[in-house]
Amino acid sequence: MPLSECTRACASINRVFPAIESLAPSSYVVGGFVRDCLIDRPSRDIDIVVFEDPFQIAQRLATTLNGSFVSLDDEHGIARIVLPQMTDSAHNAQQSDAERSVIDVAHCQGPIEDDLARRDFTLDAIAVPVSVIAAHISNDGRCPPATILNNAIDPHGGLRDLSDRILRHCGSEAFREDPGRLLRAVRLAQEFALTIAPDTESLIARDAPLVATVAAERTREELLKLMDLPCSGDSVRYLDRVGLLTHVIPELEHCRDVAQPTSHFWDVLEHSIQTMSTFEFISGQADWRFGNDEMLDYMPAETAFHAYLAEEVSAGATRAALIKLGCLLHDIAKPQTRELDDTGRARFLGHAKDGAATAKDILQRLRFSTNETAYVETLIYNHLRPAQMSTEGPPTARAVYRFFRDTGNAGAGVLYVAMADYLACRGPLFTMSEWCSVCDLVTFILQEHQRQRAAITPRRLLDGRELMHELNLESSPTVGRLLEMIIEAQAAGQVTTKDEALRLARDVIRGEHLSTRTST
Repeated sequence: MPLSECTRACASINRVFPAIESLAPSSYVVGGFVRDCLIDRPSRDIDIVVFEDPFQIAQRLATTLNGSFVSLDDEHGIARIVLPQMTDSAHNAQQSDAERSVIDVAHCQGPIEDDLARRDFTLDAIAVPVSVIAAHISNDGRCPPATILNNAIDPHGGLRDLSDRILRHCGSEAFREDPGRLLRAVRLAQEFALTIAPDTESLIARDAPLVATVAAERTREELLKLMDLPCSGDSVRYLDRVGLLTHVIPELEHCRDVAQPTSHFWDVLEHSIQTMSTFEFISGQADWRFGNDEMLDYMPAETAFHAYLAEEVSAGATRAALIKLGCLLHDIAKPQTRELDDTGRARFLGHAKDGAATAKDILQRLRFSTNETAYVETLIYNHLRPAQMSTEGPPTARAVYRFFRDTGNAGAGVLYVAMADYLACRGPLFTMSEWCSVCDLVTFILQEHQRQRAAITPRRLLDGRELMHELNLESSPTVGRLLEMIIEAQAAGQVTTKDEALRLARDVIRGEHLSTRTST
């Protein structure tokens, strides 16, 4: 979240702690807010432990803060308050639902140490009295790290582990008690640049099969958070090393050790993970072990690309995160389509089409939204198309028009998946001349698309009513088809006036009539 948005969110948080103290003076702040204060990072999610009735406290707190009350877990005594959207006059914008501050209020029957013992990781098992935070919280929602250190209750050594950049479990049954912590461990380690302790890694590997039992919605959320981080290709490789990856997406196991033609440096599974890493490299999110700055100099000068990547397809799902998923899954159907030709060379005919269908099944199983699933489907279905458009010289204007017509707002993503796919195909065998050719192709397609958009927008030569009137047509699918042909010809620069557009439509109809008469 950009700092300006963090500041807006935190501006509401600094009112929370005095309100909590007045309702439950013996309560504690635990978890992420404490951790974030220690590393001087803004936080909008607050976990509170109370010794009173959590639902009564939460309802009164929601009323005080004008928030929304939710009974989150009746069995374990957890309630949630979602604070109202904050309007920042300086930015004249409202927070999205994903940016709202959230307060979770949980009940603890025994001493606070009992609650901390049930936490997942030591850096989240640190508690500070609410009264301390209320007395020291700043206007921007931060509490000085020194204040946290001087008042922390830390029975599991979380302060030491955070200082040493170590992620360590609290109890040996941590993952069996809540298998959702398995993916969270890898995501937290990546997000906060932590090393997972060897004994914690052993427990993750031991309990990896349990990740399949986690609610799909929760798995989706963790995957998207992980994919939104830089260097998430490395994290996915770690997921595979500890046995988590193919329990989350079993279809990927079939890609392991599937050999490819000699133009490929890696097998299908490693190539798929490498495609994530190469996408991160060309999009400026991470280094690539075989890459260099000179390669980036040849990248298309698409100034709007980073803004495109940051756009959300739906709440919590950026294009960047979904493109990485598309990279991971783009060859998912290669094992099932693999055949050997007469020379013994492996062929994967139809793998893009079948892969899109398989990816759709995977994402629906993991409860991705319709828009998220359709976006990734489009990436995979079309990932070979940019190269296919230029088999004999640069793509034609019509080919570029049809590409963006078919891919819509996923078009730019498809182009960058294709670039990443090339690098992950060749690996250390890539050549600068080949790479320059790939970059030149993508640059040409983007520039031609911009030219076509300028030619079509905002001027449309004909609308449906005019076409029906001029050609004496009834409303029918034929009208829509003629309009699409006119727009395509306009994009290609073949028609530029209304008269030329009408002439094209008349010629099409006349040709169809002649064809019909000839066939009869």
